[in-house]
Amino acid sequence: MNLSYNNLLSAFSLALDVQEYKNMGHARRVAYVSLRISEMLGFDEEEKKKVYYSALLHDIGKGDIYEDFYTEEWWKHADRGSKIVLKLPFGENFSEIIRYHHENYDGSGHFKLKGDEIPLGAQIVFISDQFDIRYTSLSHKEREYNIRENLKECVETNIGKMFNPLVSKALLELMKQEKFWLDYKFFDIKSILNKIEPKDTIPIGIDELENIAEAFADIIDTRSRFTYEHSRGISNLAYQMAKVLGYDEETSRKIRVAGLLHDLGKLAVPNSILDKPGKLTEEEFMVMKSHVYYTKIILKEIGGIDEIAEWAANHHEKLDGSGYPEGLRGYEMGDIDKHIAVCDIFQALTEDRPYRKGMSTKEAIRIIEKEVKNGKLNGESLEILKKVVF
Repeated sequence: MNLSYNNLLSAFSLALDVQEYKNMGHARRVAYVSLRISEMLGFDEEEKKKVYYSALLHDIGKGDIYEDFYTEEWWKHADRGSKIVLKLPFGENFSEIIRYHHENYDGSGHFKLKGDEIPLGAQIVFISDQFDIRYTSLSHKEREYNIRENLKECVETNIGKMFNPLVSKALLELMKQEKFWLDYKFFDIKSILNKIEPKDTIPIGIDELENIAEAFADIIDTRSRFTYEHSRGISNLAYQMAKVLGYDEETSRKIRVAGLLHDLGKLAVPNSILDKPGKLTEEEFMVMKSHVYYTKIILKEIGGIDEIAEWAANHHEKLDGSGYPEGLRGYEMGDIDKHIAVCDIFQALTEDRPYRKGMSTKEAIRIIEKEVKNGKLNGESLEILKKVVF
């Protein structure tokens, strides 16, 4: 299969943006500023690509709830992100930029790199990141003119301290252009990027697709100590069921990918809900239900894997139409949708959660049997699951 590399990384940036709805569009705006600075500095196409893709993914390591970004441990997300992207095609090209994208030019950053020791791409992403963070923090407090003056002063004050002088000069020149500001603030930044971003389409085999899914799963499962490895558990169950059903190896591995990606939308759910030690209120459950909606939106952003997107996102639908988010009925669901739905419930019941210990296999199967009798889950899927777990 052939996938747009831009769409793939854009989907990652969207996944990062929906994390509890914080600073929507941040990654794409940072990518826009970084690309424009790269153009100002006369980078060739390959160097511009490295900077652009690094900017889209610069916060890919920010999934870990154990990290307090307001302590000296804030740097860990950059280090973690540099490892996650190695699972992506060509990720080795921008891993180092992500690792060092918070280093200060004067050597006062965590890794103590100074000046030209810091990759130039990392210095571009850093100033672009700080630009967007400051703009966003001021946007609801100050008038546009004052924000621009504040940002200009911030850049000028930190030349040679936080920021590379050459990179700073390029950004200051850009800030003189009205088009730069209008593009940056445009309500649909993706449409702006579509006009200027690199255009790469890459052949993706099943091995590469699994690596990509593993990178997504790393982001998902580190959100909560109680759901860590959940995605991998689902994917393994779904793969084993597919083999019992006689699916060919490629289809079985695509099903495994869907299992890895099925909870991608949980990035939009606050940890206060994911880790709540008790029953969710109706309002909290409303928020929880949104995760499958976001799973489908993010995966369909990639294009070319719509079948996998459906399998991944329909695991909370029920045969009688009482599921979510679309209220599909059995005849509207595919067989694989039904199989993954059963896998998800079994895996969830047998895992430890904040409010209970994981059940035994027999206890979990009994609960699923009741759901089958009530017309909510597929009986054939349950029988295949039994062959796998017993």
